[in-house]
Amino acid sequence: MRGRGTRPFPGSSSHRELRVRRRSGVGRGNFRRGPQVTLWLVLDNSFPFTLPRFFLRPWDALGVIPHVDRHGMVCFADPEGLVIDRHRPVQIIHEAFERVVQVLIDGIMGRNRADFADEFEAYWRQLPRIIKGDSVLDSADEVTRVVIATDAAKEHITVAGSERDIVAFYNGNGIGEKTILQKALYLPLEAGIPLLPPRHDGPFWSVKDARRTLLAALSKANRTQLKKLLKRPAHKREYVIVKLPRPSGGSTLFGIQYDVVGRHHPLHKDGIASRLVPIEIQRLDRGYLVQRGGGAAALGAKRVLLVGCGAVGGHLAFDLARAGILHLTLVDHDTLTPENSFRHVLGRRYWQKGKVAALKDEIESELPYVQVTALFNTIEKVLAEGLIKLSDYDLLVLALGNPTVELEINAQVHTLPDSPAVVFTWLEPLGIGGHALLTRNAPGGGCLECLYTSPEGNEELRRNRAAFAAPGQSFGKALSGCGSLYTPYGAIDAARTATIAARLAVDALIGKERGNPLLSWKGDATDFRREGFHLSPRFRATEDDLSRYQYAYQCTQCRICNAQRKKFHDGRKVGIQSPNIRLCS
Repeated sequence: MRGRGTRPFPGSSSHRELRVRRRSGVGRGNFRRGPQVTLWLVLDNSFPFTLPRFFLRPWDALGVIPHVDRHGMVCFADPEGLVIDRHRPVQIIHEAFERVVQVLIDGIMGRNRADFADEFEAYWRQLPRIIKGDSVLDSADEVTRVVIATDAAKEHITVAGSERDIVAFYNGNGIGEKTILQKALYLPLEAGIPLLPPRHDGPFWSVKDARRTLLAALSKANRTQLKKLLKRPAHKREYVIVKLPRPSGGSTLFGIQYDVVGRHHPLHKDGIASRLVPIEIQRLDRGYLVQRGGGAAALGAKRVLLVGCGAVGGHLAFDLARAGILHLTLVDHDTLTPENSFRHVLGRRYWQKGKVAALKDEIESELPYVQVTALFNTIEKVLAEGLIKLSDYDLLVLALGNPTVELEINAQVHTLPDSPAVVFTWLEPLGIGGHALLTRNAPGGGCLECLYTSPEGNEELRRNRAAFAAPGQSFGKALSGCGSLYTPYGAIDAARTATIAARLAVDALIGKERGNPLLSWKGDATDFRREGFHLSPRFRATEDDLSRYQYAYQCTQCRICNAQRKKFHDGRKVGIQSPNIRLCS
């Protein structure tokens, strides 16, 4: 908010009375004198770094209108990302007051009546004697029966489509023996139908109020379906779960608990109940949680195999799960040792434990719905013993740091007719960069073997042409003898490499990436040079060049993917390389 004038404003909390006239009628200039109402202006100690607050006294002086809570506070601005001109405190107040008045006028005129649906949850949770519950229900648009799970003390309820939904929320673990399951009705209301919440300071809906309000907001087809479901005898306690579409997108869930129910269900025309209790429902369904966390709901059914759970792979496991991949298989034969603590995503409590089991425990304890399969073995033995089939997965991700094994896996997947796409990712020493390569995603060639093949002939190289480090150098360090040999890089470098690999994996799974690119990031080479190491010509490429020529690594002489190249037809000029980023041969 901006304005003129810079007179400082006291920082103490205070209130001032501002009187506005109630406006009625339609159209500008159509006024009628009516009762005056009072607004309290409250300035917190944090003002002007926070917005002023305005309270309508009494809260219903203008009737029940949107954006006024039970305390009378008027919501007039979304603070998310709002920049307040703290140097003009008086003008902040003036503009805020104007916005508040506009909100009140819109409420009186009924122009923002639809906002009740957007804010329904906020009004509903203000109701007295409300009980709380969670929902793991994948809400649909048809009236149906759902499940209410309560603990033995009946202090908490969980709404689900079936027992399987609850099991999935707990990562495949069963529900407790003392959990009680009961059927309930689920009512999805029609979008665009105004639904006024009950007043917080008045009696809650009666049976007739609730029946009339909810049935009027159902579609004709859902009312017909509801009549069929109401034919069964009622329980002494019944639950109704309601889905209310929000005009701005998404939906709100709320519920009603009916106690001491008669012969018929309370939604039946002859139904009765002695008491109705509102239920505040927190959405915990996978679609809502994944989307709210920035993930993609479409990834929930995808199966991903991650091989290698070291510094890069550990970060990758979490990145993939948080992206919305709910079925993850981890393969690694290593344990977490203390010397890896400062660059691995796992910490002290997992020392001397297998990385795959530790990651499974950590991911499933942190994230609902994610089911992790942990295989403590090498990928060679896992495949040889038939513990998994590569074709069972939608994507393979290899973060082994072992090019010999990775080249063999690359060769194997290119012989499978139904092979999934594969992401290979690796990190270079001392922060100079990291890479992620996608193959088998498009039929035009490009694979890990291309990087180890000379462009001038079908000659296999013993070095990676994508490397930023010049060939022929050894980067292993030992601080306490040969048993502690390691490659120097840090957690930040590992996390950055995992990020580009995870993004590439997600883009492949959702169809956003349609080729077989090589992605690379470049870091600061100061420490690398200080240690006396040498860079390859590729390090001189700019970030723009690396991005622009991400398909240029593909080699027409590659013995693994060359056959696919002949079928490739997507308009790219594969093999054209910039002089600045030519992969050295």
